[in-house]
Amino acid sequence: MRLFLVRHGQTLANQQGVFCGVTDVPLTPQGELQAQQVAQWLAAVPFTQALSSELLRARQTATTVLGQRPLVLQTDPGFNEMNFGDWEMRHHRELQQQDTQAWDAWLADWQQACPTAGESFPLFSQRISQQVQRLLSQTNDGDCLLVAHQGSLSLLMAGLLNMPAAGMWHFHFEQGSYSVLEINQGFVTLRVFNSRTHWQPAI
Repeated sequence: MRLFLVRHGQTLANQQGVFCGVTDVPLTPQGELQAQQVAQWLAAVPFTQALSSELLRARQTATTVLGQRPLVLQTDPGFNEMNFGDWEMRHHRELQQQDTQAWDAWLADWQQACPTAGESFPLFSQRISQQVQRLLSQTNDGDCLLVAHQGSLSLLMAGLLNMPAAGMWHFHFEQGSYSVLEINQGFVTLRVFNSRTHWQPAI
């Protein structure tokens, strides 16, 4: 299976630099343009499957990328971004002052800490690990589109490449680009990362 990973287009939360996990924000006009650009670059890919998180920004991006293809988009909350609880739509500077204890705990040990009233990283990691195993077990040899979020995609990438959770920080998924993994009998190869060109499979 060839897996095309796409981060959703820009949102207002991205512009403002605030935490946004499960808050259902739409794409900005710039985000819509980014999705359209990715659609052009992947126009020749004969997708046989399309997955996305259940959040609006991912669904909007996936629908644009698919265009007129006769595929049903399968949404799965397992690909959702981490739930930041009371930190949703708040800037880290505000949290440093108004939720100091939880913020300091997060900085000290982000792999064990939990945003106030949010999803702990261990639970988030477990959720994404289940999606890793799902993808590795697929027998589909076609091309699969997956649209999700920075956190979920980077952790997914680390898991698929058999890296520890901290490996997620090596993968910054840029908006308006796509990445490609090949999965063959459980072995994963990274072919393209943050590409902004028309997809041309190797001959």
